[in-house]
Amino acid sequence: MKITRNNLYDAAFRYKKAGLWKKLWDNDVFAIKLKSGETGFVSILGKNGEYNALNLYIGEEGFQSYRKMADYVTDFAKSPFKDHEMLLQQVCLQMALEEKDYIMPEELDEVRAYAKKYGKRLSGKNAYPQFIKYERFCHPWKVKTEDDMNALYEALETAVLVAEELKHKKPVDIGIRRIQPFTKEVPLFDVNKDGKLQITGYGPLPQDAEEEYVPVIAESELDVAKLKKLPKKGTWETELFTMMNYVQEDPEETPYYPLLLLVVGSKDGYILPVPMIERAEKNLQGLLTTFAEGWKKYGTAPKELRCRDERTFALLKDICEKSGIRIKLYEGAMDALDDAEKALLERTEGTGEDEVIEMVRSLLEISDEELRVMPQPLFDQLWYMIDNDMLPEDIAGELGERLKGL
Repeated sequence: MKITRNNLYDAAFRYKKAGLWKKLWDNDVFAIKLKSGETGFVSILGKNGEYNALNLYIGEEGFQSYRKMADYVTDFAKSPFKDHEMLLQQVCLQMALEEKDYIMPEELDEVRAYAKKYGKRLSGKNAYPQFIKYERFCHPWKVKTEDDMNALYEALETAVLVAEELKHKKPVDIGIRRIQPFTKEVPLFDVNKDGKLQITGYGPLPQDAEEEYVPVIAESELDVAKLKKLPKKGTWETELFTMMNYVQEDPEETPYYPLLLLVVGSKDGYILPVPMIERAEKNLQGLLTTFAEGWKKYGTAPKELRCRDERTFALLKDICEKSGIRIKLYEGAMDALDDAEKALLERTEGTGEDEVIEMVRSLLEISDEELRVMPQPLFDQLWYMIDNDMLPEDIAGELGERLKGL
């Protein structure tokens, strides 16, 4: 059976009716054997009355991301960007039950069309299903591929059957217990040919593993040569972190959050211009090249480079050692780096909304002909902002009148 978006909506509405979140906490994890052969781990959110969703973590990478999210403790004093980055480490498929204001316009149109066609009511709290894929360093985005839709459908089908079992049983009666750091396995469920729930044994949990950062070998002799020739002066502080704002080159592609290598002079606070590159986490050699180019333009290289964390140290260790730069993983205060990050954070948070409003205001100054050739997704986003009171009243009114006339 080829799973369609309508199949997903059908399963989501049956899941909502079954109300499994009333029986399980998010750490009452169970496993399912997917038709792909992989093992999926299911976590049910919503018993605390907040975010209502089913999360499917597939394989070791997926479940390790669940552990990271569960174990993480915020520590803004260390670096203001770390908490943001941690939220981008989740790897899972999700069906969330949302309010209409929290889903994209095209999703709203789709679920309304489904509800109208199949006689489903979209009323009450968390009435709108949304299908989301979480990937590392990416903005949560819509589920698109056939494999992802199949896996999420299987998880929803199994969850509905688990809810049926729990009408007259306790979770522990079918093997579901809250997982602990020492938990080694969880019940493994399958759906037989008759559509009945089967307990086929226990699925081993991937063991908790600390992330290791293997030094990145500088492959470009040219990059090393550039750094070797430069005079070495001063102490600098550095950290590789994820930016707060995402980038999307194509409306159909998943938006991602770029990595930035911030390098700051300890004494003067000068920020070395190291350009961001597309999907740097997949192109570390390209990141090393921009690092070398930045120093070449500056005219000197550091005598000592202090790295805030192990990831940054692993990235730069080899190229620095080959180039005669003293590099260390530094645990002391980095005031210049802190000041630069604080300024970057304030600039990011302080201008985002104003920039959006200014962008919309500028659209009022262009001709109707120019407005007509705007991409459809931009039209949809503008109407969404108008309908949800996201713009000043005067701008929303004037823009609405312009758009109605096109």
